[in-house]
Amino acid sequence: MQRNPSYLTLNRHGTFYFRIVIPQRLRSLLNGRREVRRTLKTDSLTLARRRARQYAARYQAAFDRVTNVIDRDELGFSEDDYTELLDLMPDFSSQTSADQPVEPILSNYQIEARQRRREVERLLTGAYGRPVPSEQESLAQQLLELSRPYMPTELRAVLPKLRDEVVLRNLNPTKHAERGAEEPRPSLKHDPVMVDWTLYEVWQHQLKRDKADKSSKGGQANHGGTQEERDRRARVMTVLTEHKPVIQLSKRDWQAAYDAARKIRSGADASIAPPTPLAQLLTDDPEQMTGHERVSALLASMKQIQNHARHLDLTSTRVDELIIKPVQKRQNDRSRDGVPFSSEDVDAIFSGFIYQGPVPSDRTKAYPFWFWMPLVGYFTGARTNEIAQLDTTDIKLIGGYSCFDFCADDPKAPEAKRIKTGEARQVPIHPRLIELGFLEYVESQRHAQQKKLFGDGLTYLPSRDDGTDHNKEGWAKTAGKFFNEKPKGYLVSIGVHEPHDGKSLYSFRHTLETNLGNSKRDGHIHEDTIDAITGHAPQTISGKHYDAGATLEQKLHALGYLHKSPAIEKLVSYQVNFADRFGEILTKSIAGHRKKHPRPI
Repeated sequence: MQRNPSYLTLNRHGTFYFRIVIPQRLRSLLNGRREVRRTLKTDSLTLARRRARQYAARYQAAFDRVTNVIDRDELGFSEDDYTELLDLMPDFSSQTSADQPVEPILSNYQIEARQRRREVERLLTGAYGRPVPSEQESLAQQLLELSRPYMPTELRAVLPKLRDEVVLRNLNPTKHAERGAEEPRPSLKHDPVMVDWTLYEVWQHQLKRDKADKSSKGGQANHGGTQEERDRRARVMTVLTEHKPVIQLSKRDWQAAYDAARKIRSGADASIAPPTPLAQLLTDDPEQMTGHERVSALLASMKQIQNHARHLDLTSTRVDELIIKPVQKRQNDRSRDGVPFSSEDVDAIFSGFIYQGPVPSDRTKAYPFWFWMPLVGYFTGARTNEIAQLDTTDIKLIGGYSCFDFCADDPKAPEAKRIKTGEARQVPIHPRLIELGFLEYVESQRHAQQKKLFGDGLTYLPSRDDGTDHNKEGWAKTAGKFFNEKPKGYLVSIGVHEPHDGKSLYSFRHTLETNLGNSKRDGHIHEDTIDAITGHAPQTISGKHYDAGATLEQKLHALGYLHKSPAIEKLVSYQVNFADRFGEILTKSIAGHRKKHPRPI
């Protein structure tokens, strides 16, 4: 009769277990554990032998690898080796043997303290699990104390810098005795013209250099739609460094600027002349702070400008000498994803002064996009800029269906239309839009030889004087200002939108997805059809490369499940509800805009 391997045992319930003895030399790495014991979860001898052989091979390979590293007395096994060894340890939730000590349950504080100690041990000994030599215990305690403000996951990057600072302080105690003492900086050979330059002038110098370099694809001057934002960041950087000339910035000043960047107030203005005080830019309230994405972008720009200043010999401080922690994701009411409109919001929007009631006396202008953009947004879920940039030629008859053709232009074309996903899509025009006279309005724009469908009142955000004829906000800037901005924005004036509530004209996109999502859950619509309407990129391989997508008939069928707003149902037509009501104001506004911004078809 064949004997079972020594690592295969059977308990009194008839279940097979795997057992292997940990080599003596490795037990100190594993808190003194002597053996590994794992259930094989079977009473079949054949299956138990197969599983036990796999465990035996894995454990023995791990033991041999760690033993070989120790024998060679190298820097020590890596974190990956240590992690893999721990992964092979028994499942502590399973039943343990009677003679095996029970692992104590640690509190969160104790677990974090162990993690911190392990990282310090790794730094000072070169390996996890090795005890710190007694002569370095004092240094280890100093590192643990100095690293207390940082998260355990940040210690791998932070500890080497803290160790260098402690060692330098111990080597030169007199130079570091007085608080605020700085390391002597090497002499800088900067251009005397730059002696009073702040970070804003350094940014301007870098921008000018990038413009002059026509052979490179890199550089901020060659990226459309970003110079205005980069100019704002440069002003913010200058305020963060308290408008000091770069030549006067110490390492401590640089560190303070990076730390302060995390506390920038959302929407705060940063001015060079007159100079904005630093305190006016910052806040300690997380709900009022700028979002993590914009802060991360600012930190990246600061590093770039600091490196350029070092290139100009205006500073000797390197970016890698500073402690710049990653910005944690912030969740607050200013989520960029926005929120959908409620049914009450929708009724309020389409019952406001644009659509019904007397025309406000303080409104001296009126444009067709006021009436049409909310309706198109409601019935298509399209992005604001996708609607604002439509050409009259983008309204087409396809397969017997009148459709919106949301498509992009050649990127090199002036004032090019853009689609976020980069792929064109066709969305059927909802019957309610046709009933309200949308196709008649399109035809009137064509008859007037207008290229843009909503060009009356909208303009492309002015291109910059830098050789680039694009801007990422495209045609949507004017529309967003009219609908969203306080105090006179339409959504604000009718009480639908308040600052930081996540609502804007873009919320119609979320409204459509919410309405159709409810029908999807009821089994009436497929999710791929909703994505085809809104222009979300396919998530699966088949969707990206093989599926032709929802048909126009399927899309129109899905749009039929949209919530029927009573306010929209009350509307008669564009002519009755808007053109006739605004009358001469509308006529003069269109004529004045076309004269100032002629755009023939």
